[in-house]
Amino acid sequence: MKHVVGFSGGVDSQACLWWVRQKFGDENVIAVNSDVGGHEHWMTTEFISEFSKTVFPIVQVTPLIRDLENRGTKPGITRDRRQEFNEDDVMTFDRLAYIKQRFPSRKAQFCTEHLKLIPQKRWMRENLVDKGIEFERYVGLRCDESDARKKTPDRKWDEYFDCWVNYPIRCWTKQECFSVLKKSGEKVNPLYSMGFNRVGCAPCINSNKADIREWAARFPEMIDKVRQYEENVGRTFFAPCVPGMEINWIDDVVKWSKTAYGGKQPMLPLVEVEAAAGMCSSSYGLCE
Repeated sequence: MKHVVGFSGGVDSQACLWWVRQKFGDENVIAVNSDVGGHEHWMTTEFISEFSKTVFPIVQVTPLIRDLENRGTKPGITRDRRQEFNEDDVMTFDRLAYIKQRFPSRKAQFCTEHLKLIPQKRWMRENLVDKGIEFERYVGLRCDESDARKKTPDRKWDEYFDCWVNYPIRCWTKQECFSVLKKSGEKVNPLYSMGFNRVGCAPCINSNKADIREWAARFPEMIDKVRQYEENVGRTFFAPCVPGMEINWIDDVVKWSKTAYGGKQPMLPLVEVEAAAGMCSSSYGLCE
Protein backbone atom coordinates (compact mmCIF):
# COMPACT_ATOMS: atom_id res chain seq x y z
CA MET A 1 0.00 0.00 0.00
CA LYS A 2 1.35 3.41 -1.02
CA HIS A 3 0.17 6.69 0.47
CA VAL A 4 0.15 9.44 -2.17
CA VAL A 5 0.24 13.11 -1.23
CA GLY A 6 -0.26 15.98 -3.65
CA PHE A 7 2.50 18.51 -3.00
CA SER A 8 2.04 22.06 -4.30
CA GLY A 9 4.80 23.90 -2.46
CA GLY A 10 2.23 25.48 -0.15
CA VAL A 11 2.19 25.04 3.62
CA ASP A 12 -1.02 22.98 3.72
CA SER A 13 0.26 20.27 1.40
CA GLN A 14 3.63 20.34 3.18
CA ALA A 15 1.97 19.85 6.58
CA CYS A 16 -0.15 17.05 5.12
CA LEU A 17 2.97 15.35 3.77
CA TRP A 18 4.65 15.71 7.17
CA TRP A 19 1.66 14.02 8.86
CA VAL A 20 1.56 11.14 6.37
CA ARG A 21 5.30 10.54 6.69
CA GLN A 22 5.04 10.37 10.48
CA LYS A 23 2.10 7.97 10.24
CA PHE A 24 3.31 5.52 7.59
CA GLY A 25 7.06 5.95 7.22
CA ASP A 26 8.92 7.49 4.29
CA GLU A 27 9.28 4.18 2.45
CA ASN A 28 5.50 3.94 2.03
CA VAL A 29 4.85 7.54 0.99
CA ILE A 30 4.87 9.17 -2.46
CA ALA A 31 4.67 12.94 -2.95
CA VAL A 32 3.54 14.15 -6.36
CA ASN A 33 3.73 17.68 -7.76
CA SER A 34 2.10 18.88 -10.95
CA ASP A 35 3.67 22.11 -12.14
CA VAL A 36 0.31 23.78 -13.02
CA GLY A 37 1.44 24.60 -16.52
CA GLY A 38 4.49 26.60 -15.51
CA HIS A 39 2.38 29.26 -13.80
CA GLU A 40 4.21 29.18 -10.44
CA HIS A 41 6.62 31.82 -9.22
CA TRP A 42 10.28 30.90 -9.57
CA MET A 43 10.65 30.91 -5.77
CA THR A 44 8.02 28.17 -5.51
CA THR A 45 9.72 26.13 -8.21
CA GLU A 46 13.09 26.47 -6.45
CA PHE A 47 11.55 25.67 -3.07
CA ILE A 48 10.04 22.42 -4.39
CA SER A 49 13.33 21.46 -6.03
CA GLU A 50 15.31 22.11 -2.84
CA PHE A 51 12.72 20.33 -0.68
CA SER A 52 12.95 17.31 -2.98
CA LYS A 53 16.73 17.20 -2.59
CA THR A 54 17.01 17.82 1.15
CA VAL A 55 13.75 16.74 2.84
CA PHE A 56 11.69 14.28 0.80
CA PRO A 57 11.71 13.34 -2.92
CA ILE A 58 8.94 14.91 -4.97
CA VAL A 59 7.73 13.22 -8.16
CA GLN A 60 7.33 15.88 -10.85
CA VAL A 61 4.44 15.49 -13.31
CA THR A 62 4.09 17.78 -16.33
CA PRO A 63 0.61 18.43 -17.82
CA LEU A 64 0.29 17.54 -21.50
CA ILE A 65 -2.12 18.60 -24.23
CA ARG A 66 -3.55 15.07 -24.23
CA ASP A 67 -4.58 15.60 -20.61
CA LEU A 68 -7.26 18.01 -21.87
CA GLU A 69 -10.30 15.80 -22.15
CA ASN A 70 -12.92 16.63 -24.77
CA ARG A 71 -15.58 16.61 -22.08
CA GLY A 72 -16.77 20.14 -21.45
CA THR A 73 -15.02 21.70 -24.46
CA LYS A 74 -16.98 23.82 -26.87
CA PRO A 75 -17.44 22.52 -30.42
CA GLY A 76 -15.70 24.59 -33.03
CA ILE A 77 -13.22 27.11 -31.64
CA THR A 78 -12.10 25.16 -28.59
CA ARG A 79 -11.49 21.89 -30.40
CA ASP A 80 -9.98 23.69 -33.38
CA ARG A 81 -7.53 25.47 -31.10
CA ARG A 82 -6.53 22.20 -29.46
CA GLN A 83 -5.63 20.83 -32.89
CA GLU A 84 -2.98 23.56 -33.20
CA PHE A 85 -0.86 21.52 -30.76
CA ASN A 86 0.52 17.98 -30.69
CA GLU A 87 -0.94 15.64 -28.10
CA ASP A 88 2.42 15.32 -26.30
CA ASP A 89 3.09 19.06 -26.20
CA VAL A 90 3.29 20.57 -22.72
CA MET A 91 0.00 22.05 -21.49
CA THR A 92 0.90 25.46 -20.08
CA PHE A 93 -1.50 27.65 -18.13
CA ASP A 94 -1.83 30.16 -20.96
CA ARG A 95 -2.26 27.41 -23.56
CA LEU A 96 -5.13 25.99 -21.53
CA ALA A 97 -6.79 29.41 -21.43
CA TYR A 98 -6.15 29.89 -25.16
CA ILE A 99 -7.75 26.55 -26.03
CA LYS A 100 -10.69 27.13 -23.69
CA GLN A 101 -10.95 30.74 -24.93
CA ARG A 102 -11.25 31.93 -21.34
CA PHE A 103 -9.42 31.85 -18.02
CA PRO A 104 -10.50 29.71 -15.08
CA SER A 105 -12.70 31.35 -12.45
CA ARG A 106 -13.91 30.63 -8.94
CA LYS A 107 -17.04 28.95 -10.36
CA ALA A 108 -15.25 27.24 -13.26
CA GLN A 109 -11.87 26.24 -11.84
CA PHE A 110 -10.92 23.92 -14.68
CA CYS A 111 -7.22 24.68 -14.14
CA THR A 112 -7.20 22.34 -11.12
CA GLU A 113 -8.57 19.44 -13.11
CA HIS A 114 -6.50 19.82 -16.28
CA LEU A 115 -3.20 20.99 -14.78
CA LYS A 116 -3.19 18.99 -11.53
CA LEU A 117 -5.70 16.15 -11.22
CA ILE A 118 -5.64 14.63 -14.70
CA PRO A 119 -1.79 14.65 -14.98
CA GLN A 120 -1.50 13.08 -11.51
CA LYS A 121 -4.17 10.52 -12.41
CA ARG A 122 -2.17 9.65 -15.53
CA TRP A 123 1.00 9.20 -13.46
CA MET A 124 -0.78 7.00 -10.89
CA ARG A 125 -2.29 4.83 -13.61
CA GLU A 126 1.08 4.30 -15.28
CA ASN A 127 3.12 3.81 -12.09
CA LEU A 128 0.68 2.30 -9.60
CA VAL A 129 -2.56 0.97 -11.11
CA ASP A 130 -0.97 -0.74 -14.12
CA LYS A 131 1.58 -2.38 -11.79
CA GLY A 132 -1.07 -3.66 -9.37
CA ILE A 133 0.04 -1.39 -6.50
CA GLU A 134 -2.71 -0.32 -4.12
CA PHE A 135 -2.76 3.28 -2.94
CA GLU A 136 -4.70 5.92 -1.07
CA ARG A 137 -4.59 9.68 -1.56
CA TYR A 138 -4.02 12.43 1.04
CA VAL A 139 -4.98 16.07 0.53
CA GLY A 140 -3.99 19.07 2.64
CA LEU A 141 -7.44 20.57 2.72
CA ARG A 142 -8.57 22.53 5.80
CA CYS A 143 -12.18 23.10 6.82
CA ASP A 144 -11.66 26.74 7.81
CA GLU A 145 -10.72 27.69 4.25
CA SER A 146 -14.33 28.10 3.09
CA ASP A 147 -17.95 27.27 3.94
CA ALA A 148 -17.96 24.61 1.23
CA ARG A 149 -15.15 22.73 3.00
CA LYS A 150 -16.58 22.80 6.53
CA LYS A 151 -18.33 19.45 6.08
CA THR A 152 -15.30 17.66 4.63
CA PRO A 153 -15.02 14.18 6.24
CA ASP A 154 -11.81 12.61 7.47
CA ARG A 155 -11.99 10.05 4.69
CA LYS A 156 -14.19 9.17 1.71
CA TRP A 157 -14.16 7.13 -1.48
CA ASP A 158 -12.76 9.09 -4.42
CA GLU A 159 -14.51 7.93 -7.59
CA TYR A 160 -12.29 10.15 -9.74
CA PHE A 161 -9.10 8.34 -8.70
CA ASP A 162 -10.88 5.11 -7.73
CA CYS A 163 -9.31 5.02 -4.28
CA TRP A 164 -9.78 6.29 -0.72
CA VAL A 165 -8.92 9.95 -0.16
CA ASN A 166 -8.01 11.26 3.29
CA TYR A 167 -7.93 14.76 4.78
CA PRO A 168 -5.67 14.39 7.85
CA ILE A 169 -5.25 18.11 8.60
CA ARG A 170 -8.86 19.10 7.96
CA CYS A 171 -9.25 20.47 11.50
CA TRP A 172 -5.92 22.31 11.58
CA THR A 173 -5.55 26.08 11.22
CA LYS A 174 -3.00 27.55 8.87
CA GLN A 175 -1.03 28.78 11.86
CA GLU A 176 -0.88 25.22 13.20
CA CYS A 177 0.55 24.06 9.88
CA PHE A 178 3.33 26.62 10.13
CA SER A 179 3.97 25.77 13.79
CA VAL A 180 4.27 22.02 13.21
CA LEU A 181 6.70 22.49 10.33
CA LYS A 182 8.76 24.98 12.30
CA LYS A 183 9.09 22.54 15.22
CA SER A 184 10.11 19.79 12.81
CA GLY A 185 12.81 21.98 11.31
CA GLU A 186 11.31 22.17 7.83
CA LYS A 187 11.57 25.46 5.95
CA VAL A 188 8.44 26.74 4.19
CA ASN A 189 7.97 28.56 0.91
CA PRO A 190 9.75 31.96 1.27
CA LEU A 191 6.83 33.76 -0.39
CA TYR A 192 4.90 33.44 2.87
CA SER A 193 7.43 35.70 4.60
CA MET A 194 6.62 38.36 2.02
CA GLY A 195 2.96 38.40 2.97
CA PHE A 196 1.48 36.13 0.29
CA ASN A 197 -1.44 33.91 1.27
CA ARG A 198 -1.45 31.80 -1.92
CA VAL A 199 1.88 30.55 -3.25
CA GLY A 200 0.94 27.88 -5.81
CA CYS A 201 0.03 29.87 -8.90
CA ALA A 202 1.50 33.33 -9.42
CA PRO A 203 -1.00 34.83 -9.31
CA CYS A 204 -3.91 32.51 -8.59
CA ILE A 205 -7.27 33.31 -10.19
CA ASN A 206 -8.61 33.27 -6.60
CA SER A 207 -6.04 35.77 -5.30
CA ASN A 208 -7.44 38.32 -2.89
CA LYS A 209 -6.86 42.06 -3.00
CA ALA A 210 -3.82 41.91 -0.74
CA ASP A 211 -2.12 39.19 -2.80
CA ILE A 212 -2.61 41.14 -6.02
CA ARG A 213 -1.12 44.21 -4.37
CA GLU A 214 1.86 42.14 -3.20
CA TRP A 215 2.50 40.68 -6.65
CA ALA A 216 2.39 44.12 -8.26
CA ALA A 217 4.73 45.65 -5.69
CA ARG A 218 7.26 42.86 -5.24
CA PHE A 219 7.18 41.02 -8.56
CA PRO A 220 5.76 43.28 -11.29
CA GLU A 221 6.95 40.75 -13.87
CA MET A 222 4.08 38.52 -12.71
CA ILE A 223 1.66 41.27 -13.68
CA ASP A 224 3.45 41.67 -17.01
CA LYS A 225 2.96 37.94 -17.55
CA VAL A 226 -0.79 38.17 -16.92
CA ARG A 227 -1.06 41.18 -19.21
CA GLN A 228 0.54 39.11 -21.98
CA TYR A 229 -1.84 36.24 -21.20
CA GLU A 230 -4.80 38.58 -21.63
CA GLU A 231 -3.48 39.86 -24.96
CA ASN A 232 -2.99 36.30 -26.26
CA VAL A 233 -6.37 34.99 -25.11
CA GLY A 234 -8.43 38.14 -25.60
CA ARG A 235 -10.14 37.80 -22.22
CA THR A 236 -9.57 39.14 -18.72
CA PHE A 237 -7.58 37.02 -16.27
CA PHE A 238 -9.77 37.89 -13.28
CA ALA A 239 -13.54 37.67 -13.18
CA PRO A 240 -15.20 41.05 -12.45
CA CYS A 241 -13.91 42.19 -9.05
CA VAL A 242 -13.42 45.94 -9.38
CA PRO A 243 -16.50 47.79 -8.04
CA GLY A 244 -18.40 49.53 -10.82
CA MET A 245 -16.62 47.66 -13.62
CA GLU A 246 -18.13 44.73 -15.53
CA ILE A 247 -14.85 44.08 -17.33
CA ASN A 248 -11.54 44.56 -15.53
CA TRP A 249 -8.20 43.99 -17.23
CA ILE A 250 -5.15 43.28 -15.10
CA ASP A 251 -4.06 46.92 -14.87
CA ASP A 252 -7.53 47.88 -13.61
CA VAL A 253 -7.30 45.15 -10.96
CA VAL A 254 -3.82 46.25 -9.84
CA LYS A 255 -4.98 49.85 -9.51
CA TRP A 256 -7.98 48.71 -7.45
CA SER A 257 -5.77 46.51 -5.24
CA LYS A 258 -3.99 49.65 -4.03
CA THR A 259 -7.19 51.16 -2.64
CA ALA A 260 -8.83 50.81 0.76
CA TYR A 261 -12.20 49.12 1.36
CA GLY A 262 -14.69 50.44 -1.17
CA GLY A 263 -12.18 50.70 -3.97
CA LYS A 264 -11.82 54.49 -4.07
CA GLN A 265 -9.56 55.74 -1.28
CA PRO A 266 -5.85 55.12 -2.08
CA MET A 267 -3.89 53.20 0.53
CA LEU A 268 -0.54 54.29 1.85
CA PRO A 269 2.16 52.62 -0.29
CA LEU A 270 3.32 50.49 2.66
CA VAL A 271 3.81 47.34 0.64
CA GLU A 272 6.05 49.20 -1.82
CA VAL A 273 8.16 50.44 1.11
CA GLU A 274 8.37 46.96 2.62
CA ALA A 275 9.29 45.40 -0.71
CA ALA A 276 12.05 47.92 -1.32
CA ALA A 277 13.45 47.49 2.18
CA GLY A 278 13.16 43.70 2.20
CA MET A 279 10.93 43.83 5.28
CA CYS A 280 8.88 40.87 6.46
CA SER A 281 5.14 41.09 5.87
CA SER A 282 4.18 37.67 7.20
CA SER A 283 1.05 37.54 9.34
CA TYR A 284 2.17 34.13 10.70
CA GLY A 285 5.27 35.24 12.58
CA LEU A 286 7.59 33.57 10.08
CA CYS A 287 10.36 36.15 10.42
CA GLU A 288 10.72 35.94 14.18
